[in-house]
Amino acid sequence: MFAALKNLIFGPSPDRTAVPPVAVRTSTRGRRRHAAPPSSPSVSAAELDASFYGYILGVQSPLDCSLNGFEKDVLGELDRLLRSRSSRSSLVPRLPEVMPRVMRSLRDPDSSAADLAAEIGRDAVLVSEVIRLANSPYYRVGERIDSLERAVFLLGRVGIRQLVASAAFKPLVNLTSGHFTRLSGTLLWQQSEKSAIAADCLARRENADRFSAYLAAIVQNVGFTVALQVLDDHFDASHAPHSEAFRTRFVTASRRLATLIATEWAFPVAVLDALEDQVQPGEVAALPPLSGILYMADKLAKLYLLTRKGHYGEEAGGMACRLQGLLTDSCAHCYQALSRSDAVGDG
Repeated sequence: MFAALKNLIFGPSPDRTAVPPVAVRTSTRGRRRHAAPPSSPSVSAAELDASFYGYILGVQSPLDCSLNGFEKDVLGELDRLLRSRSSRSSLVPRLPEVMPRVMRSLRDPDSSAADLAAEIGRDAVLVSEVIRLANSPYYRVGERIDSLERAVFLLGRVGIRQLVASAAFKPLVNLTSGHFTRLSGTLLWQQSEKSAIAADCLARRENADRFSAYLAAIVQNVGFTVALQVLDDHFDASHAPHSEAFRTRFVTASRRLATLIATEWAFPVAVLDALEDQVQPGEVAALPPLSGILYMADKLAKLYLLTRKGHYGEEAGGMACRLQGLLTDSCAHCYQALSRSDAVGDG
């Protein structure tokens, strides 16, 4: 179902073993870093992940205890999916039928804004998404946009490609499917969307491939959507996912699933490598540029959403410069961009 669309977007699928990742021109590791004053607020990446996945799983304080039967069943099913030779991408919904035509227009160098508007106009949801995005504080540059063709012209090819990716993958979370999906599906999508905006901002400032950064961020949680379905399938309200060991293995398995699904969808090698590097990121300073951008964007989005939930105070914006002592002033700038993007993420 995705193969034809991916060929339209990216051309023939590359061999990951034969084609090196697309290089970006500069790395965040080369930029000047600012030391935080001793009294400044700080938060670690591990703390952010623990708090965020606490909301996803509905348990903020996991216990250092052995796995219960529910947790064993869920992890067993996730392990089976990871080892399976069958398609994991079949577990997520299909893309809207209009998408191949839209992406064909995007790939055509002779396609005009009017041509692209005509293709987008075939889908009412896409029309509303384009106009909403064009009028959001993150993209808006002047008076209110009411024309679809004007919106396409304003956003440009990069902006429209990002929008199409966002509109295509938003339905992947079925909010009526079960307890855990209803509990956290909306938050999971918000985190994907905020990560994508932060990734685009970081890539723009670091002269990296903006669309690859955006695409990696918008699909990074697709493995979690599948893992939530597994949770729902095994949940009978008698047990909760309460152990630290379960949370660690659940998150790792979900990230691996994301890489496998994106591989089945024939995503660009650079995007696949960036997703794979999030499974066990290790020393963050050693990550390749695109992987580092995705890592930073993921953490900035979690910090922003947790702050909105009252988990951190409003001074959290200052933490954006001091996550693990690594992030640069680009991150403070892009953290502020998330506030300006609220009209995108909350619509």
